[in-house]
Amino acid sequence: MARQDTQVAVRIPPELHKQLKEKAVNEERSMSYLINKAVEQFLKQQESAKA
Repeated sequence: MARQDTQVAVRIPPELHKQLKEKAVNEERSMSYLINKAVEQFLKQQESAKA
């Protein structure tokens, strides 16, 4: 089965990348997983603010 994900490239400051990488290692998750969760949370928060 083919993946349905869309690949997106972003630029982040080196220090933010370092923190994200450390958090991913500490939580035994991928950086991609953490970014996806952060985006989901941000979008839900924005949607709640509109209501």
